[in-house]
Amino acid sequence: MARAAVFFLGVGLTLLAGCSEPAGAAHTCSGVALDGALVMLATNLQASGLGRIDEAGCLTEIPDIALGVDPLLSFGSGGPFVCVRDQGLVRRVDPDSLALTRTWVGFGESETTFDLATGGKAGGPHNPHDADLDAEGRLWVARYEQPGVAVIEPDGSFGGTVDLSMFADIDGLPEVEALRVVGDRVFVTVQRLDRRTWKPAENGALVAIDVASRSVVGSVDLGGKNPFGRMRPVAWDPAGRTMVLAMPGDFYAIDDGYAAAIVDLDTLSVTGIAEESAFEGSIAEIELAAPDEAYAIIAGTGLENATRLVRFDPSGKTEPIVLADTREGGQGGNYDYGGLAVVGRHVFLGDKAHGAPAIHIFERASSREVGSLVPERLPPVSLLPVP
Repeated sequence: MARAAVFFLGVGLTLLAGCSEPAGAAHTCSGVALDGALVMLATNLQASGLGRIDEAGCLTEIPDIALGVDPLLSFGSGGPFVCVRDQGLVRRVDPDSLALTRTWVGFGESETTFDLATGGKAGGPHNPHDADLDAEGRLWVARYEQPGVAVIEPDGSFGGTVDLSMFADIDGLPEVEALRVVGDRVFVTVQRLDRRTWKPAENGALVAIDVASRSVVGSVDLGGKNPFGRMRPVAWDPAGRTMVLAMPGDFYAIDDGYAAAIVDLDTLSVTGIAEESAFEGSIAEIELAAPDEAYAIIAGTGLENATRLVRFDPSGKTEPIVLADTREGGQGGNYDYGGLAVVGRHVFLGDKAHGAPAIHIFERASSREVGSLVPERLPPVSLLPVP
């Protein structure tokens, strides 16, 4: 695959159908009929793109430099969204066409970012990690390089911030990671990493913000360290008020506390899931398909954080089952697995292995791999079901 050619493809993403399909699009099929569609984010840290997996089990890819070099995929009301971290932008994606339908600037003109090296401030993109729309059309943005959450008004103007500096660790920043708007509240996770070592300074927390007053109205200690990645709604709560999140702590150590947590957003109560010692590694991504059926990407503590896909019962009544392992074949393994989703009868796993990227499709009933998709443009890093 000639990855260098990706840089010269058009910036605008247009409709997939008919003659409007952009140059550089690629198609591949798995032969597996699916119960729903998914959106894929792909990147090689030089260029990025989007893909859509349809119910026929076919993948359409569109590489595009408008997404930056290290984007993150978010899902919320009106989404999905791509957080263009290196530019401080949030772009909305049409999940059917993959068109970029709107762009927000996630910071104000007078804002600065924290510069640990100088101990002061420096201009920058603020590193948005997650975003969601409220009922009035305001976009709420979690910014990793700021001590608060940004509010972008419906007309796109910068509406100010909600200060979360009271949740900061010893380096002065809380490391705001995930964000979801549910009803009249905005819920965010803070990692509390010491930037001198990038290790957890203390347990992570979930913070509740009132939409109308833009003030903090509650918080809860998550009982584990470094809440990482998106908050994901559990399958059995159609109201989307129960979330699960991974807490890998220090990726190179076995941490104390919960390895993941289920959070009831109505009561701000936390139910811990396992400990890292049970997996001999950190949970990097987790999906709950049922109260007794969880899937997780586990990263080992070695230098390359070798990854595995594991199925397990959160109650601990049965032993975990390894569905895929980057260490197979006598290799040391790398942090290759990224992108995990459950849709109907199937579990999807992104694999960005150098020279052999893939999206593996597993059958929930048998826990076996029943098909795969091989991206032709860029390796997958994130997967989201299309509602």
